[in-house]
Amino acid sequence: MPRLTLALLLSLITFCQGGDAGTPSLPRFPDLPDVAKGMEFRKLPCPNPEDILPCTCTATESSEMDMDCSHVESEEQLERVFSATFPFSTFRNFTMYNNTFLTELRNQSLGIASFTGVYITNSVLEAVESYALSNSFGTAQVINMQNNLLSSFPFATVSSFTSLLELDLSDNQLTFPAIESESLLMLDLSNNLINNVSVATFSGVTQISEINMSGNQIPEIPTGTFAGHHNLYHVNLAGNKLTYVPEGAIQLTSSRPGTVILKNNNITSIAVNGITDVANGEVDVSSNAIQTMEEDVYRPILTDGATLDINNNPLTCGCDIAWLIRSKDLLESVAEGAACFDNELLIELDPEMFDNMNCFKK
Repeated sequence: MPRLTLALLLSLITFCQGGDAGTPSLPRFPDLPDVAKGMEFRKLPCPNPEDILPCTCTATESSEMDMDCSHVESEEQLERVFSATFPFSTFRNFTMYNNTFLTELRNQSLGIASFTGVYITNSVLEAVESYALSNSFGTAQVINMQNNLLSSFPFATVSSFTSLLELDLSDNQLTFPAIESESLLMLDLSNNLINNVSVATFSGVTQISEINMSGNQIPEIPTGTFAGHHNLYHVNLAGNKLTYVPEGAIQLTSSRPGTVILKNNNITSIAVNGITDVANGEVDVSSNAIQTMEEDVYRPILTDGATLDINNNPLTCGCDIAWLIRSKDLLESVAEGAACFDNELLIELDPEMFDNMNCFKK
């Protein structure tokens, strides 16, 4: 064999086997051009990134998808995003934070997508149309639209969300009709423009456990408004316009320690059995206009193991309070700092003074 041909053959063998005899080399490809390096390719299960801009989709290792549309600039742009091709339409969360453009969530805004959690917060949203979240009727567990400019929300469709556990519409501009849901556990409507509740307002939320209506303009609580719910353990009506709590207004029947927050109102009195079944929990009536502590009202609360915060009330500390001053155990369940109208602490009152004033005379 000619010497040149033999040399070419040996070179070919060396190229195929690599530098070390018997160790094959992997084929090498030229580097991608710079334009390709900057491209984002779809990573399933998410859609193509370019198709959903300015929204972004991220997926967990278990293929749970989250969609963030915080940078959307119009209703039309959001609709365009969700008209793109979606290989899969079942998402975990939809989020929109600090958005200053979107004022309305329209019926067609989210296309075929469904979500377990919907979070539109700290934005300028003013209205949600009735079927804007219809594809999530069976999947949504949390709807959080706190701190927007909402004046219109489709409360009539809440019953259609068969898996809904939490509804937070706090810090908006909403009024509020009756609501129905067989699954809802937590309702937060604090800091809105609600000026009325009735016995029927919460009768349709059969599983409810927490209700926050603080920071509204509610003037009264009709008898039975917060009663008959076997899971209810937390009622917050702080910062309203209440002056009186009638008999049977707040009845907590859950096995959990109860919490009733009525601070920062203008309550002058609470009826006997106005607040019941707060076992081992807390009753906060601080910063009101309560002058007397009738035994029939407050003893059952304290003997039920609850603590009582009655600070910042103009208590007259007459014979009405003698029962409490003479019971050290019950007095220990009253929050530290409780005082009479002249700022004399309850714990510093002398029980003998009440004896001398014939407060226990039959």
